[in-house]
Amino acid sequence: MRQVKRDYAPSRLRYRLARWWLSPRVRRTVTRWVPLGALAGIVGLVATDPANQAYAVERYQQTWAYIEARPEFAVTGVRIDGAGPVLSDRIRAALAVDLPASSLTLDLNAARDRVEGLPPIASAQIAVGADRQLVVRVRARTPVAAWRRADGLWLLDAEGVVIGSLERRDLRSDLPLVVGRGAQRHVREALALAEAAGPLAARIEGVVRVGERRWDVVLDDDKRIMLPETGAVDALMHVLALQLSEEVMERDVAVFDMRNRARPTVRLGEHAVHEMRRLRAMESGEDA
Repeated sequence: MRQVKRDYAPSRLRYRLARWWLSPRVRRTVTRWVPLGALAGIVGLVATDPANQAYAVERYQQTWAYIEARPEFAVTGVRIDGAGPVLSDRIRAALAVDLPASSLTLDLNAARDRVEGLPPIASAQIAVGADRQLVVRVRARTPVAAWRRADGLWLLDAEGVVIGSLERRDLRSDLPLVVGRGAQRHVREALALAEAAGPLAARIEGVVRVGERRWDVVLDDDKRIMLPETGAVDALMHVLALQLSEEVMERDVAVFDMRNRARPTVRLGEHAVHEMRRLRAMESGEDA
């Protein structure tokens, strides 16, 4: 019987498929992207069903509510560092947090912004402590001057920020008094004048901003030292030198004008003016 020779060579189609499969791009498409596309299509079909959407939302809300209710996430109290009792009460009110609350739902940034919005607060840091307390660390503004304006007395910090109202001047007599429009924007200048006043510091009633450009220093006996726009401290130091050498401020002088340092002038008090007129009249009579 005649033996049939077998042909082991692949067919043309099989050969082309084998060559096609050797391409990395084809293998990735078939083994990765096609299954992913099929899976995405199935998920899309399931997700577009309103019933499935409602079920997914419900399960998510239930899971999230369960996590929020876990005791390890509960915030049970507030601890405030850097503030006194009165200011602490204002901070608690500004926090607007109902306790106990979950730390996962607390908006700490918004709470910090509300606390820093209080006039007495310069800065604040808020975090949840290990003891499940809401820890609020604040840096309170320090009043450095009292500002008198038409609607009353106000406390200012070194940056000119209004901290709060002041009922009476004698409650903070340790602070210098600044008066005038725009005085709050130049508090540091007023503080420098009060510090440079030396022996006259105890006699200063207030530092008055004039025309929003310069200062007058008013003493307790209604004497006024008018200072220039620039070099106000140096001009005041010149007056102090005259006070130490000649005690000019002990005389009947109403105004000591230092706006022109090259030509300082004085305005005599009413009694001194009457006395000068009397002396001049006597001299005129003797000459006659």
